[in-house]
Amino acid sequence: MDLLSTLLVCNLYGTDPALVRAITANSHANPHFVLDASADVDIDAVPAEPKTTAEALARVQEITAHGGKPLLGLLQIPPAWLALYGRELPDAFDPCVNVAIGSAMLSTFDYECAHDKKRPHPGPSPADHPRPTLHAISARRLCVIRRYGEAIGEADFEELTTLELNSPSPNRGLLPDPTDAPIFPSQPPRTWGPDCLLVPFLVTPPTPQAAIQSSDAPTLPTTPTP
Repeated sequence: MDLLSTLLVCNLYGTDPALVRAITANSHANPHFVLDASADVDIDAVPAEPKTTAEALARVQEITAHGGKPLLGLLQIPPAWLALYGRELPDAFDPCVNVAIGSAMLSTFDYECAHDKKRPHPGPSPADHPRPTLHAISARRLCVIRRYGEAIGEADFEELTTLELNSPSPNRGLLPDPTDAPIFPSQPPRTWGPDCLLVPFLVTPPTPQAAIQSSDAPTLPTTPTP
């Protein structure tokens, strides 16, 4: 499955799909991305990004051993969110599971922001962000971005995501062109995720005759022949 298909099928935050895609730019569209949210970013000291689940799990173990706070996969979800949905740590590196959990949390924050009467004014002040394009972010979207960033504990999340959303280019060099989205390697079979709910019906739709013969089909009353 490629990146665009994953976002289309597995995204549970349909209100703002552009925001979901912008967050994947922060992880360089790498489903095995791992970031230590507690570490200061030093470009010269950043290790090579994991390319397999095994490498990603090893990086997570290394970060936690030093008291760090790992963020995982496409939407940079923390391990605690996996537990909320009954998923194991390796599931964070399944692209569809990662997008489903991260976008479900975005939806939760969106609901909170929509009903929060104390939500701050939409735009950061020019003193905080001199770039005028940041004022294009709506109050609700900015609220969602801030809550997500605070929840995962990534200091630069708001700035990086806002810049991605306001960029005139759809990818800013971080994401591939939509016609050249990365293909994610196949994952072990699983039964959890939005694609598992939709794909079976799209691939092998039940035939009308099979539906009629199903034991669950209602029994129609018969009209006696006069």
